[in-house]
Amino acid sequence: MAKAGWYVLPTSSDPVHVKRPGSVVGNNWPWHSTRDPQQIDEWWTEDPNRGIALHVGRSRAIGFDLDVDSLTELPDELAQALRTGLVQKTRAGESDRGHYLFALDDGDDFGNGAGAFAPFGEVRGRNGVLICEPTTHPNPEGRYRWISAGPLPPLPDALRSCLSASATVEVAPLSSAALDEFLSSHAGSDRLPLLEGVVKLFEREVAEGSARHEALVRALPMAFREAAAGCYPARDAYARLEAVFEAAFTNPANEGGGLNRGRSLPSPNEYRRTAEWAAAQAQHADPTETLARINRDDPAHAVVDEDAFWNSRSVLEHLRTFARSRRVGPWSMLGAVLARVLSVVPPTVVLPPTIGSHASLNLFVALVAASGEGKGSSESAAADAIDTTPDVYVATPGSGEGIPKQYAFKSSGKQTNLRNSVLFSVAEIDTLAALGNRTSATLMPELRKAWMGERLGFGYATADKAIPILEHRYRMTMVVGVQPGRSKALLEDSDGGTTQRFLWFPTTDVDAPDKVPENPGTFAIPRWPKGVVATHDTASSAAPVVEGGEVRHLIEVDVLALQEPANVREFQVLELPDSAVALIHETQLVKLRGGARDGLDGHAILARLKVAAALMVLDGRFDAVSEVDWDLAGTVLTVSNRTRAQVQRDVAAKAAQLNHHRGKSEGAREIAKAEVIDGARIKRVANNLRKHLRKRGTLSKNELRKLIAQRDRDAVEDALTRLVDVGDVELTDVEHNGTKGQHATFVGGS
Repeated sequence: MAKAGWYVLPTSSDPVHVKRPGSVVGNNWPWHSTRDPQQIDEWWTEDPNRGIALHVGRSRAIGFDLDVDSLTELPDELAQALRTGLVQKTRAGESDRGHYLFALDDGDDFGNGAGAFAPFGEVRGRNGVLICEPTTHPNPEGRYRWISAGPLPPLPDALRSCLSASATVEVAPLSSAALDEFLSSHAGSDRLPLLEGVVKLFEREVAEGSARHEALVRALPMAFREAAAGCYPARDAYARLEAVFEAAFTNPANEGGGLNRGRSLPSPNEYRRTAEWAAAQAQHADPTETLARINRDDPAHAVVDEDAFWNSRSVLEHLRTFARSRRVGPWSMLGAVLARVLSVVPPTVVLPPTIGSHASLNLFVALVAASGEGKGSSESAAADAIDTTPDVYVATPGSGEGIPKQYAFKSSGKQTNLRNSVLFSVAEIDTLAALGNRTSATLMPELRKAWMGERLGFGYATADKAIPILEHRYRMTMVVGVQPGRSKALLEDSDGGTTQRFLWFPTTDVDAPDKVPENPGTFAIPRWPKGVVATHDTASSAAPVVEGGEVRHLIEVDVLALQEPANVREFQVLELPDSAVALIHETQLVKLRGGARDGLDGHAILARLKVAAALMVLDGRFDAVSEVDWDLAGTVLTVSNRTRAQVQRDVAAKAAQLNHHRGKSEGAREIAKAEVIDGARIKRVANNLRKHLRKRGTLSKNELRKLIAQRDRDAVEDALTRLVDVGDVELTDVEHNGTKGQHATFVGGS
């Protein structure tokens, strides 16, 4: 062995200690392994009966110690990988128990953690040893014998993947009884929707080409760790992943061959063995760390330094104090304030055409509160907190067709423009949902266009009825009340893009002071120095058409020109900070190159820019968004994303809880049905076994299994038990070449 490159050690000739690598050289045995012929000769001259230990890791090898009798009990990809190794059997007879050895690549460094191989045996890596022939096996049934010889083959990818799943601290798999106890003892349901995330992870990995066993050994420990942290019942996780694991063997192949490759059935007990290993890993994990990891990845638990935000500017500190003096949520009032501030910014004030064309400052806000708990009071407090010129015009949206009518009307084919700025207020999301769900609904698409500052009105309307409101000729803001459990309508339009166009703010204030602070008074917002803003029946202009700076709507000179294309020479384009421009280009470049999309945050940068512009106005500036504006807007977006994620979680939890309870009642029926089906299958297998045994008298269990269709082999044990119970079959314990088994003999009548 030493001549072949192996580092070796002597072990005690006493069978009790023969597997101990330090039984001869002592506790520092890793430093004493050698390939030196003289040292080796001295060791075995002292005692020729000493055992031989291969120092696997130091020899740049790795060994898999298989503890199951047959490779057929392993997933095909693992069994095939083991067969390529250098093999030393450790049992007499036909058992596949043994050591399967491979060479490590440069840079490989594996310990003795078995990882995903744990359900089937152990691993010997760094400072691991394997006892080899001609050492006498300490077990009377055992025998060390080399089956193959030659150079070590490289470690196959399937086995490498198992080792990559190895925990930092390896723990032994649970027993079957301990697994049942684990499943029963972890029944929390704090975050039921998270389970579907693990399921989707498994399904995605299989679809992308991962072996089903590899995908399972990544998904199942994650699910059990989250179950142990109280996120969802462990038994639900076990059942759900078992179902998708088994389905992965029957689903048709996708174009890349990611599904239904090779095996048509999982190996016997493959899922159960993996679950016993995964549960052991979960028991060893710290639930606090699991929750911390979930929270890091969950915007619903984003951490915000709120004091730093509110104290960063005097106007923000003023607004928080005002909100608390009125006992409303500071964030919800700020959301309404931002909408009001941008309502009095002329529509010709735009963001630069960094991507595509100029972008509008139109802004939508969702205030999240239970019914009667803060939306209306936050809006009214916002109206009192700031003084704008002109006053903000507030309306309800009605249908999509009704939105343009808040800006203008048609009479005798002539369009009369009333105003170019409207703040739409919707007390309850149900109102918006009812409008959005109408037959030939137009509201949601119209809102999406309005957020972008695109043309309002409908091409299908006749010319005498159409009320065109063209791009960048109008300002539109919106404040909507959202009850968490009833926000499904708005969230469901995420594919259309409505959801991500809203900023989401809570009406709560967890740090509200016991004593109500003194009201700081109304904060005056300076009038925008250029352009025209028309709200009620007057327009404010820095270049007044009539003396006094006020323009009446119903005059011959139409200063609003809502139906006329905007001239870019009229635009006041806000300057942006370099960091914002760089992020815009970086994000767009990823999209152009086919990279990952942002999903619900697809409009996040534009929403953040709109917030930054509103903060600029609150700070009394009119020309450029600063780096500070941009940074503060980032905090606002974090709060918005957190609030939206919490609403999504509440909606998903409500649906999951409903499905969970519904599933319990339906599950009882399904269990009864499954028991009938399973009983019929066992009866069918028992009849087949009886037929074969009646014909041949006595057969081993392995022989019987081979006579039964593969799909039914897992029912052989139950079928034999049934035959024994009715007196048709007797089971006899046997031993052959050190391997124990059972024979079945037919004893029933004809």
